[in-house]
Amino acid sequence: MEVYLGVPFGYEPDDEMRKLLEDFREMINFCIDYAYKRRITSYARLRRGVYGEWKRRWNYSTHFCHSACKIALAMLKKHRKKHKKGKPEAKKLFMQLDPQLYRFYGDKIRISVRPRKFIFINLKFGEYQKKFIDAWREGKLKTGEITVNENKIIIPFKKEVDLQNPREWIAIDINESNVTAVSSNPHVLRVDHELRTIHTTYFIIRRKIQKLARYKPKTARRLLKNYSDREKNRTRDLCHKISKEIVNFARQNNLGIVMEDLKGIRKRIRYGRQMNRRLHSWNFRDLQFYIDYKARLNGLPVEYVNPRGTSSLCPICGGKLAPNGHRLLRCLRCGYESDRDVTAGINMLRMRGAPLPLKAINEDSSPLLSEMERIVIKC
Repeated sequence: MEVYLGVPFGYEPDDEMRKLLEDFREMINFCIDYAYKRRITSYARLRRGVYGEWKRRWNYSTHFCHSACKIALAMLKKHRKKHKKGKPEAKKLFMQLDPQLYRFYGDKIRISVRPRKFIFINLKFGEYQKKFIDAWREGKLKTGEITVNENKIIIPFKKEVDLQNPREWIAIDINESNVTAVSSNPHVLRVDHELRTIHTTYFIIRRKIQKLARYKPKTARRLLKNYSDREKNRTRDLCHKISKEIVNFARQNNLGIVMEDLKGIRKRIRYGRQMNRRLHSWNFRDLQFYIDYKARLNGLPVEYVNPRGTSSLCPICGGKLAPNGHRLLRCLRCGYESDRDVTAGINMLRMRGAPLPLKAINEDSSPLLSEMERIVIKC
């Protein structure tokens, strides 16, 4: 199986590069207009239809036309999916280049503009990017279709991995202030983090700045952008650290990973104003994405299960759980009692069909999780 990871590199665009980006934006809008007027959704049909006129307008390699057609159709599809009227428009300067249009040398890239006409770009990179360059030079990684914008080049590195079929699995329950993982070997891994605190802190700061907007609107806009960027950077960094701890634990114990399929959950959030704000700033998708790609890069399989009932059904008898203290749930039918996050993890393991941690569901133990090895990490 091939696993992709996009790695950003910096660069300094010159006038020739900027002209190429502007022309590519025009190519995309030309393809969008052509496809929209003729209701074209087929890539092959669009490419055949625009090629003659595209060749008269731009003197570039043919693969630029192919890339512009793909992007145009993707934008139209997204536009229709959101039920928007009219047609979309490409405004940002960016382009996607397949391996036929560029050559990667490690510290620079050569872009083929037209036959025997090239643009060479020197890449800026640090220790993080250097690891991928070294692995590429050793033949462990390959490159895919790159994305270029005004100040970055994102290079996707491909790695052939043989996803294992482990006997043991670990179920990960992502919450606002912690990530709780239950494995079938058995362990309870709890990662306490400060994501919720970070979001609350910056919300209070933004609210104070918004009061300033009446008197100093320009200053307020600048401050809002600065603090928004700081919040984004801090949460992204913390999500990487949390996912790294979880994947390292899974790799050391050779565990497959099970997570809840939370797609579309924000559309179902209908609580009070304060709770809605908290849940909409919840970083569950970032954490799941980072855990997913880091696990696959290490050859660990990742599977998703339906989240329905994971925190409300008894993992022993399937009965309804009732609150029994702070974060504790108790089954009125069989007497099972446990932390709600651990219960969710055990239910996910059951739904996956993985072997359950017997010590965690031993009906004779009191409390039920007393014999499980607990690992607490603070990020």
